[in-house]
Amino acid sequence: MPTMEDAKKDFAAKLETISGALRSDLQKISDGQARPGLLEGLGVDTGGTSTPLGQLASITLAGTTALWVKPWDPSHADAIHQAIRSAKFNPTPEGGGSVRVPVPPLTSDQRKQAQKEVSGRGEEAHVQVRTALRDALEAASGEEATELRSLAEQCTEQINKIVADKEKSLRH
Repeated sequence: MPTMEDAKKDFAAKLETISGALRSDLQKISDGQARPGLLEGLGVDTGGTSTPLGQLASITLAGTTALWVKPWDPSHADAIHQAIRSAKFNPTPEGGGSVRVPVPPLTSDQRKQAQKEVSGRGEEAHVQVRTALRDALEAASGEEATELRSLAEQCTEQINKIVADKEKSLRH
């Protein structure tokens, strides 16, 4: 039977997973600035299998408004071009084997939509924290419950900061 200390460690690990997943998800939302996270998880069709672009190519900054994608295997270049064109922020890849991907500035409507998406993802993370806390509290008592609530509150503050930072980058 797991001890309460094990349950607290498991709960803390769940909270870290929730905040890490939120941070990763928000990197994929364009704020008009070039960031490798915009393309890393983009699925590339490689012979019927979808593979994250980050596993097929290096993605680096090419200035402040563009990314440079260098496929490790030149045979994937066409599939990479096609996947990049389908990205949410509507890039137009340039080049042959190596690809320059300009990141266009956001329109005001795109910024508003991105802010809604960021807010929604933040709320989803809050719900996940509350659900994890409810599950953890079922086996807790008194002081242990207070410690779990404190951990959840710290995670909620961290989520709020992650969301606020992303929203701030969308305003600029």
